[in-house]
Order: sequence, then C-alpha cells, then structure tokens
Amino acid sequence: MRICGLAAAVRAGAALGSALLLSACASVGGITGAVAGIASGSASGNPAVGVAVGIGVQAGIDATIKTVLRRWSQEEQARIAALVGSLETGQQGPWEVRHAVPYADEQGEVRVVRAFTTPLADCKEALFSVDDVGVRLAGQPRPYYVTTVCRGTQGWKWAVAEPAVARWGVLH
Repeated sequence: MRICGLAAAVRAGAALGSALLLSACASVGGITGAVAGIASGSASGNPAVGVAVGIGVQAGIDATIKTVLRRWSQEEQARIAALVGSLETGQQGPWEVRHAVPYADEQGEVRVVRAFTTPLADCKEALFSVDDVGVRLAGQPRPYYVTTVCRGTQGWKWAVAEPAVARWGVLH
C-alpha cells in the first residue's frame, strides 16, 4: 500500500514538472492544483482531502503568478515613466526591462508627444511600443499605446489608471 502511494506521488511529481514546462502561466495553477489534489487524495485515501489540497494549491499558485506578473508590469511602467521624464517633447528613445528570471523581458520605443502642467504636477503624454516577434515576422506595423506620466516627489510615475488596455492583461 505504501509503495503504491509513493508511486502515485512520483507520477504526480513528473506530471507536475511536465505541466509547468508545457503550460502557459494562466493554466499552471489549475494543473498544479489538480495534480496535487490527485496525489494527496491517492496518498490519503480520502477524496475530500485531495479536493481541499487541490483547491488550496491552485489558489496559492494563481495568487503567486499574478503577484509576480503585476510586479513585472510595474517594473515596465516605472522604466517607461523614467525614460519619458528624461525626454523632451518630440524626442524618442528605446526602453527595455530584463527580469531576474529571463521570462517576459520586454523592450520597445517611447516618444514624448506633449508636456503639460496641472495644478498638482508636471506631466507628459507619450506613445510607447512593445516589440512583438510575431508582429515583426508578419511584417505588420508595430502597435503603439498611449500613457501619461507625472512628476511627483519620487520622480516620474505612471499616471494612467490601469488596466486601461489589454496590454496589461495580467492586471484584469
């Protein structure tokens, strides 16, 4: 009986590893939760334990992935805002973000289209692009997005309420 439980756990671990390698971020939590639920339900002999463990694992993985992706989006926004703040109206420059884990590294161009002052802060409006290999290979024009950044006490910051466009889909 104990060997069967160990074999089930090994199979579950192999399935989990494969799922992580082959899955997109959106499905990792569900697959991981299912594998953990099946393994724990098999090991304990109680399906209720398996369901509870599966739901808990899925929730934890999903929350962790959303937190990491949100942080990465904030890094991109901060990098773009700092560059926009350093440019004058009409100027453009490249931006890029390289994460500690080499996944979802992004780059593109930014162009300041106008500067304006509000009663609260100096602000700039800019167009920015995100390089997309698929778009480049298809010969399509690079998509541009619009943002506003404003200077605060801690420098230039993203001033647009998000998620305003599908670009920041992880924040939905």
